[in-house]
Amino acid sequence: MQAEASEMKDKITLENVHTFSIPLSEHPLKWKFEDSNNKLSAEFQDQIIALTSDASQFLWNFENTQRYLNSISGIKKYFNKQDELSFSENDNQKVKKWLYEKEIPFDQKVFWVTQPDCGFILTWKMVIKFSDDIFFSSDELIWDKTLNWCLIFNHNDVFYFGKNRNFNADKHSEEINKIQKLINKGGGKAST
Repeated sequence: MQAEASEMKDKITLENVHTFSIPLSEHPLKWKFEDSNNKLSAEFQDQIIALTSDASQFLWNFENTQRYLNSISGIKKYFNKQDELSFSENDNQKVKKWLYEKEIPFDQKVFWVTQPDCGFILTWKMVIKFSDDIFFSSDELIWDKTLNWCLIFNHNDVFYFGKNRNFNADKHSEEINKIQKLINKGGGKAST
């Protein structure tokens, strides 16, 4: 019984992932949050939690199991409210204004995982403040534990935002049943 309690204590969940952290100063991507003198501002450090590789892997795996977090088409399909912003180089203020207008509370903690072993929990305020460095030349995904919204950045300088998830468990079950029937009808083999 005690071994079970210990195992549960060490299990990473969306509720406790923040406890699996390392000092920001030790994280390989700390430079994204440093000032021009390569210093981390004490003012912001409590709003940026660098995660261990295990915690980052947990969030990476979780993201990959959630269809609505995985694609631009997922935003269009699974969220009632969608918004999009295309921008060009040197449109930093336009991006910050657009992110601000998403009405996410500044103190809302969000997840950002850049690679399977490299992730953070940030406040929304930090996402806006450091958007120039977060959203630069690679696809990125920002979301929170409510799973009611997500932000996708496409490396072609386009943001996609979905809010008010419309997930319907009955509809999902119906889709799964249709897929299963197609698989069974085909003898378990994909047809080409």
